[in-house]
This record gives sequence, structure tokens and C-alpha cells, in this order.
Amino acid sequence: MIDVLFEQRIIQNTGLAAEAIWQAVHEAYELRSRREGVPFPLVFLVLPLTFHEHTAASLASKTQPGALYKALAADREITLDLQRRMEALADRTFQALSIAFQTGLLDFDAKEHQIIPVRKSAPVTHLTNEVKCIMSAAKRIGQAFGEMSVVQIITALNVRF
Repeated sequence: MIDVLFEQRIIQNTGLAAEAIWQAVHEAYELRSRREGVPFPLVFLVLPLTFHEHTAASLASKTQPGALYKALAADREITLDLQRRMEALADRTFQALSIAFQTGLLDFDAKEHQIIPVRKSAPVTHLTNEVKCIMSAAKRIGQAFGEMSVVQIITALNVRF
């Protein structure tokens, strides 16, 4: 169970946000045999999906392949208010990307407009269940990014950029 300080400790933690984005990008990159990163707009989905307690728990409990489809089939409420959450967390995503670029977690391929991981392993080992859930959900999102096209993802999640 996530406590009442969840927003202060988790959602306002830009370093954790950078790590969640790295986890998703790293997973997609590995799934695509290290040939393709994540299209830039898709990184804006990571925080609204992983920093939402209900959605993160749903995603974290699913297995590959098709974890996103499995989560959506089990719980259609995942897409409710996702567009608004994505827009509300856009500044936090930019801040997290800034940290990730400055610390060498991620890089931007300007030619392909993709985010690619630089670091090969997770920067931190987490002990709390809340953060483990977030990182597991980020991993599932990365798997979806690696398995699906941009059109499939935005259609399944009912979002627009």
C-alpha cells in the first residue's frame, strides 16, 4: 500500500522519474536488439503510467509479450484521464530527461528523433515496494515500446501528441 507521502516522495522525485524513463528506454532498446531507441514522443507516456499507483500495479503484474495489452484487457480504466496526466507531467518529463542526459543515462539521436540508453545497467537498486513497482511497470512499458509501433501504442492508450 502506498502511503500518504507518495506524491511528495515519488511523483516529485525528478531523479526517480529519470530512472523510470531510462528503464523503459533501456528495455525497448534491448528488445530491439540494440538497433532502435524509443521515438521521442513516447517518453511522455512513461511517467503518467508509472507514477499512477493503480496503473503501475496493473502493468507490473503482467508478463511479456503483450504486457500492455494484457493490462488493458484486465483493466480498461488505465486509459481514463491518461491524456490529461500526460500533459500535466510534461514539464516533469522534460526535467527528468534533462537529468538523464546530463548524468549519462540517456542520449538523444537527433537524426532518428529517438531516445537511446547510454548506461547498460540500472543505476540504483531499490528496496521499497513502491519504487520496485514503478520500475517493473517502466520495464513493461519499455517492452510495449519494443513490441508495438507508435500508432499501435497511441491507439491502445487513446492518447495524442
